[in-house]
Amino acid sequence: MLSENELIECIDKIQAGDQLAFEKVYDNFSGALYGLCLKILKDKDLAKDTLQESFVKIWKYSKSYSNKKGSFYTWMLNITRNTAIDKYRKI
Repeated sequence: MLSENELIECIDKIQAGDQLAFEKVYDNFSGALYGLCLKILKDKDLAKDTLQESFVKIWKYSKSYSNKKGSFYTWMLNITRNTAIDKYRKI
């Protein structure tokens, strides 16, 4: 698990385009975010696809994250939840 300081450092690096920092964040949070996808979608394959789609969005929009609006985990959780809900509405 990443410490608070390690996470802050990873966020800065991700916003600068560092893929290794992104991998660290993925390794630390993908399990919890996958669980959220699975809870909403109730299908393992669909949940895996949605998790992947969510992390693409997290990477793509990482510069829009600001710690003044909340924690990085909450920001990722909202992206993942919204992506899963959108996917659920399509099935």
